[in-house]
Amino acid sequence: MLDSHIPLERALAIIADSSAEAEQRDFVNSLRQGLHEGKKFSELARSHGALFPGYYANLIESGEETGCLPEVVNELHKFMGESKELKDFIVSSSIYPLAILTVTIIVTVVLFTVFVPRFAKIFVDMGREMPPSMEFLLTMSAFFSYAWWLAPLAAVGGWLLLKKFMGERELRLAISKLVLKLPLFGRIVVDLEMCKYIRTLAILIANHVEIIRTVRISGRIISNPVVAAGFGEIDRKLKGGDKLSAALAGNRFIPPSMVPMLRVGEESGTVGEMLVKIALHLENDTKLKIKRLLSLFEPAVIIFLAGVVLVVVVSIFVAMMEINSISQGGPAI
Repeated sequence: MLDSHIPLERALAIIADSSAEAEQRDFVNSLRQGLHEGKKFSELARSHGALFPGYYANLIESGEETGCLPEVVNELHKFMGESKELKDFIVSSSIYPLAILTVTIIVTVVLFTVFVPRFAKIFVDMGREMPPSMEFLLTMSAFFSYAWWLAPLAAVGGWLLLKKFMGERELRLAISKLVLKLPLFGRIVVDLEMCKYIRTLAILIANHVEIIRTVRISGRIISNPVVAAGFGEIDRKLKGGDKLSAALAGNRFIPPSMVPMLRVGEESGTVGEMLVKIALHLENDTKLKIKRLLSLFEPAVIIFLAGVVLVVVVSIFVAMMEINSISQGGPAI
């Protein structure tokens, strides 16, 4: 609607009138009221931080200052749509592995809470001492039967403690470093951050925002503190006269193909368009890496389930040999 030169306040009125949800309608009307009172759209976005991340407000403010608000909002809408598409891809790709994990947990619980106790009862009825393997299985069975609640309690407690102390800079930094060191997963985390960073660069450069401010705003979009620290010197290099490609060269988080492509964009005057191409390429590459990671997860869960079943079967086999030896009057194995 902004592309059609409809005033922002009027555009919000149309959105509010067409909204079927009362909560959404009230929110849009509150934005209208703020504009009517003379507030900037970026200021209103900042006042609704739960719905508008900080970098959204920065992008909108840049559009207001350069007179390119319709273009920025349009690009931001595309950016949000593509981000949602990537999140939906991750969720949909995780459904099957999570289903396998759920089945594995159910089978494991049934083995230890139903099958193992019934078999152990044979030894109890015979008044015989159980083999060490059965003692171990019974210990696990007792945990699953009577102390299972400790596992979710510990998980919830650990999550709450982590959430509480994640505000501590040292802890957040340590966890971020650990995440980045994880094989394959760490690279995916970096690539997801770079997708956001490059998209933001593209939006701001395409709308003629000053380059140093562009990299500062784009840097704020990075949530991982270790990755964010790697971009702290970019604006200093730009102030020293470096081009964007030179300032980003050597950065360990930047995709290898980005700098050469960016140089081509600088020489041809198409930096914004080239950044969009880089972001699209990186997003597709990230999806492929996520597929590979999940493809490794599936056999890992199956192997774990096979291992659990093998331990139970071997333990029961040893116990059966014990029973057979007793029934024949021979020595116990």
